Amino acid sequence: MAFVANVLSQSSLLWIGIMIFVIFGNVPIPFLRLAEKIDEISERSTERFIIQKGYTEHPFPNAQARDFFPGREMAWHISEADLIISHGGFGTISEALRAGKKVIAVPRLEGEHNHSQRELVAALEKEGYLMAVYDIADLEKKIKAASEFSPKPCKPGNAARIINDFIRDEFSAL
Repeated sequence: MAFVANVLSQSSLLWIGIMIFVIFGNVPIPFLRLAEKIDEISERSTERFIIQKGYTEHPFPNAQARDFFPGREMAWHISEADLIISHGGFGTISEALRAGKKVIAVPRLEGEHNHSQRELVAALEKEGYLMAVYDIADLEKKIKAASEFSPKPCKPGNAARIINDFIRDEFSAL
């Protein structure tokens, strides 16, 4: 019960509209490219932005932002979101896909992570599981297009298999 009270105390119960949950992940490297674009979009948007900013130091004056959400709170925000905008990491994407959410993935590039997330995101986009943004200037267009996007359903237990198959296929020759 305390969990629900905590979540409700942080939300605006009178707010009606689209909720976008933005997830930066837990890599201890800032993701400023995404932060600056989300800040720009949220400044003129009617959508509600909830942000798990991880290690990205950015003020986000037009959104509710926290460094990290505890596990149950994170799951609650994912379940309540109309749209998830995420870094391209396996854990976040698989959790959002299992929840049946529309996902826009913005892969971290070399220098923003210890490896590029581009290949994983491209494979999932090709299969129709998510929308991808490679050029951050395209993010706002993708948010608008998300209302018409119907992701390929990901059956329970299927997200990890899909991603693991990709990793196996892509890296088996190494």
